[in-house]
Amino acid sequence: MTVSTAALPRPAAGRLADAPWLPWCLFIVLVLMWAYNYVVMKVTLQAATPITHLILRTGMSSAALLGVLLARGRAVRPQAPRQAAAVGLSTTLLYSLSVTLALVAGAAGRTSVLVFTMPFWVALLSRGLLAEPFSRPARWALAAGFAGLMLIVAPWQGVSGLLPMSLAVLAGFFWALGSVLTKRATRRMSLDSLNFSAWQAVIGFLPMLLLLPWADFAGIRWSPGFVLGMLYAGLLSSAAGWLAWLWLLRRLSASTLSFNALVIPVLAVLMAAAQLGEWPPLREQGGMLLIGAGILLIARR
Repeated sequence: MTVSTAALPRPAAGRLADAPWLPWCLFIVLVLMWAYNYVVMKVTLQAATPITHLILRTGMSSAALLGVLLARGRAVRPQAPRQAAAVGLSTTLLYSLSVTLALVAGAAGRTSVLVFTMPFWVALLSRGLLAEPFSRPARWALAAGFAGLMLIVAPWQGVSGLLPMSLAVLAGFFWALGSVLTKRATRRMSLDSLNFSAWQAVIGFLPMLLLLPWADFAGIRWSPGFVLGMLYAGLLSSAAGWLAWLWLLRRLSASTLSFNALVIPVLAVLMAAAQLGEWPPLREQGGMLLIGAGILLIARR
């Protein structure tokens, strides 16, 4: 006697993966994890030099992504090496270097807000690299973001603190450039997202090896908190967070996920204020609200 497979009970794991609430729960966890990562990086940078921290963090993340690719039995050979190199140099190398240096002297909350000027850069770069129109809401968003940026940077108060804030904005630019280059690559060819992600991370990490003479591994102030923080930043936030993001992109709309750009810096500011005592002054709060309004306009355009 034959039994219809439709009549057989589905495995519990299959039912769980199809649960409509699961992507939203993972999305909330991911937003909280990425927001808190700014606090974790700020704290762990007190125990290691920036170059040492950068190499350890990105090395763990790149190795983890490549390990997942190998474990899944996917094609290991890079599918689009030139495109992966362009994204890796922008996202893994230049973004990671900029945000690390920005956090050395800059406040964690303020850094997160300035990094998340990324949607404005995406709108500008998409016009030139993807031939996407620059709509009226995007122009208003850019104006609001620029006004907010000026309130935070406050150039009329001198150049004190200008370098870490500039590095944070630059990190947002490199993150945006990597995102636009990724979108352009996926438009032109069919790519395995795990293969592409792993190889861009590895290629972006390799130039960091040239910085080894300036690393100081012997000078690390080891502690359980430092080890846990580095595991959080390198494996949980970077590698696992990126894989979770790819999983969510297949189940939720990109426009819905883009609202994380508004939620993450808000949460990061609150977390940094609560744990590190980094309460932004009223002027910076106004700038953050203007940037948030601009991001909201970009997300809805």
